[in-house]
Amino acid sequence: MAAPALGAWTPTATVTVVLPAKDCQGELELTLAALAEQTYPEHLLDVVVVDDGSEVPLELPPRRPAHCRILRLPPGAGHGSGGARHAGAQDGVGSGDLLLFLDADMVATRTHVEAHARWHHVVADAVVLGRKSFVDFDGISPGAVQRAVREDTLATVLAGRPQERHVWWENFVRAGHLLTDYTDDTFVAVVGASVSTTRALYRESGGFSALRLRGIVDTEFGYRIFTAGGVVIPDLESESYHQGVRNFSTRGDEIKRERIGLAANHLPIPIFRPVNRGRSWTVPEVHVLLDAGPGIDPASVLLSVDSLLASSVSDLRVTVSCPASDPPPRWLLDYFDGDGRVRFTDAAPSTGFPSPSTLVVPAGAVVPVDLVGALRAEQLARQVGLVRATVPGLAGASVELWATRALHRARRHPHPDGIEAAVQDLFGQAWLSGAALGLRAGVLDVTRQGMLLDRPVQDATG
Repeated sequence: MAAPALGAWTPTATVTVVLPAKDCQGELELTLAALAEQTYPEHLLDVVVVDDGSEVPLELPPRRPAHCRILRLPPGAGHGSGGARHAGAQDGVGSGDLLLFLDADMVATRTHVEAHARWHHVVADAVVLGRKSFVDFDGISPGAVQRAVREDTLATVLAGRPQERHVWWENFVRAGHLLTDYTDDTFVAVVGASVSTTRALYRESGGFSALRLRGIVDTEFGYRIFTAGGVVIPDLESESYHQGVRNFSTRGDEIKRERIGLAANHLPIPIFRPVNRGRSWTVPEVHVLLDAGPGIDPASVLLSVDSLLASSVSDLRVTVSCPASDPPPRWLLDYFDGDGRVRFTDAAPSTGFPSPSTLVVPAGAVVPVDLVGALRAEQLARQVGLVRATVPGLAGASVELWATRALHRARRHPHPDGIEAAVQDLFGQAWLSGAALGLRAGVLDVTRQGMLLDRPVQDATG
């Protein structure tokens, strides 16, 4: 779907621009001067400057948008850009239905906010990315910036100064045909210097984290909002200028090295995580949901979870849900107590978020060692949001592997025929033969010592 042309549509949504800022009064004044001359309607726009404990508290300059305020965070807390953005995005701080995050050293062209907002009026779940160049603003006053933005002459004012495009971003976006080609690393293009989303989607994604390390905060947020079903859209008309050279270009190798631990733990895709060799991580690749509600035999839960833990894909977590009115027996809790990948809860999760894959397994199903990998490979090959496999021996039961982003997006856009129909419309789905994959119902056996185990089918009749 195409967005309306700039200046040829009527905005209705309110927008809050969030500016994380610290010890940058001079840069902030240029940023606010540019935001004071946006084409987006003044009555639909407000700006929140989040002062992250500046040594000298930041002040609002005379040249600023009509609706502008400062949110001061306590000094010494070290929130970082992610924490500051998240504070500014909280309900009640700004009034916007849309949230646009800009850095406090960015000078936006006059249609920058409009370019972002137009997509949110026509595409549900949009995550819009702005475009930027790096340029030296030394000697340019807030008044000159405001006048240039109003008259749309910023390019003329900056002519002759060394400029650099955000080269890797430009190349990444174009290589993915403006990110219309699906890849598991699409979210890498999300840069916090200019990104917008709906307040509702921001809330569902969990928002920016306070990891406080350069080179990871933006990417980790991008991963989570993508996994929550965000549609990442780069807008090449949403131009802006960063005041000064790019930090990553001067110490990129150092930043990459510093972030590898956090990246591996929070970004569960191959480019950030070594090939699985028995490791488990903060955010697992696969989150398994198993319902052990009323009427479910705890022994069948043991068989299913044991088979999952033996999977060739060990980068998984299993959450077993049992209502508080029917808690699991003590012996079952004790049995899995030593494996940190198994959790019991009385509040059944509806998603494996933030894991990219949500696997739903019925109690009593025994999962062959290669099943998880096979389902994921099938999902990738078919490019669908849901793969389901029958379970021979369990009437009406199936194992379901959801792309978590498909699950979230389908739930936000209900279909009269249910969530499966919604995911079919949005992402597609596939049914597989569980028998062909080796799926089956467990066959309970009890040893002389009273231990419970699954007896292979060939032994059950022997």
